Amino acid sequence: MLNLQLIEGFFLGAGLLMALGPKDTFVIKNNLAGNNAVVLVLICALSDLALIILGVAGLGAVITANYWVMVLTMTVSILYLLYYGVRALYSAYLGQTHLDEQGASQKPMPRAQVVRGAFFHSLLTPFAWLDTVLVIGSISAIKVGADKFYFAGGAVVASFLWFIALTVGSRLAAPIFRNHRVWQGLDILVFISMFVLAGKLVADYPWKGQ
Repeated sequence: MLNLQLIEGFFLGAGLLMALGPKDTFVIKNNLAGNNAVVLVLICALSDLALIILGVAGLGAVITANYWVMVLTMTVSILYLLYYGVRALYSAYLGQTHLDEQGASQKPMPRAQVVRGAFFHSLLTPFAWLDTVLVIGSISAIKVGADKFYFAGGAVVASFLWFIALTVGSRLAAPIFRNHRVWQGLDILVFISMFVLAGKLVADYPWKGQ
C-alpha cells in the first residue's frame, strides 16, 4: 500500500515541477536537436533530488524565515524569467531555428556546452531553488520522522517522471519541428509561460507581507 505522504509529495512535486520553466524548455530544445537526452534527464532530475534534500534538511525553512533573502531570491528569479521570456520572443521573431530533413538542429551544441547549460538551469539560478528548496523544503518542515522522507521521495519521483516524459515526448514530436513555424510557436509559448510564472511570483512577492 502506498504511503500517503509519498502520494502527497508526488502530487505537490507534479504541481510545482511539471511546468514549462527555463530548465524544461532547455531540455525540450536540446532533445529535439538530439543533444544528449540521457545526460539531460540525469542532470536535471538528480539536481532536483539534491535541492529537495537540501530543503528537507532544513535550508528551505531557514531561507523563508529570512525576509531579505526571500526578497532577493524572488527579485532575481523574476528578472531571470523576464529575460528568458524576452529572449524566447526574440528567437521567435528571428525564426531561424528548426530541424533539417535528418532531424538535426541547425546549430548543434557541443556536449560540454549542453552539460554546462543543464547544470546552470538546474542549480545556479534562484528560480531553480524556489519550488524545490523553498516550497517543498518548507512544507516538509512540518512533517515528522519518516513522513518527511516519504514526502520528499514523492516529489523526487515526480521530477524523474517529468523529465523522462519531456524527453520521450519531444523526441516523438521531432518530425513536426522541421517546420520553423512550429519552432516559432514553441518560442512564443515559452515567452508566455515565462511571463505567467513571473507574474505569479510578483503576486506572491514576500514584501506584501510587510
